Amino acid sequence: MQKKLPELSKTEWNIMNICWKKGRVSARVIYEETLLQKQRGYQTVKTMLDRLVEKGYLRREKFGPIWLYAPTIARSAVMAREIETFVGTVLDNTLTPLFVHFARKEKLSREELDELRKLIEENEEKGNDKP
Repeated sequence: MQKKLPELSKTEWNIMNICWKKGRVSARVIYEETLLQKQRGYQTVKTMLDRLVEKGYLRREKFGPIWLYAPTIARSAVMAREIETFVGTVLDNTLTPLFVHFARKEKLSREELDELRKLIEENEEKGNDKP
């Protein structure tokens, strides 16, 4: 059973997104990618990477003179946990406000509407309705 990993800060999410996209990657590559978002020092990025290793999100291995970093957990697993936490804490375990917000704010594509219809139908078939 995997232990619950600590929450990620916004900067840690940015770094993890790079790692999830790139796979096994050097600190230098991660640093250069972060510069596209915000100016920061190389040592700052290295410190963040070391923290992510300590937190259990990344593993680090020596490859010649450089360190390579790779995710230890899938993005989908971390994202699912964060969504569940948000829905439980902010929305009091009710999804309707989330769907209503995005449906009103964004123009949904035909595919997105079809996916929502499919989810509603599946939910109805299972008999999942709250009292």
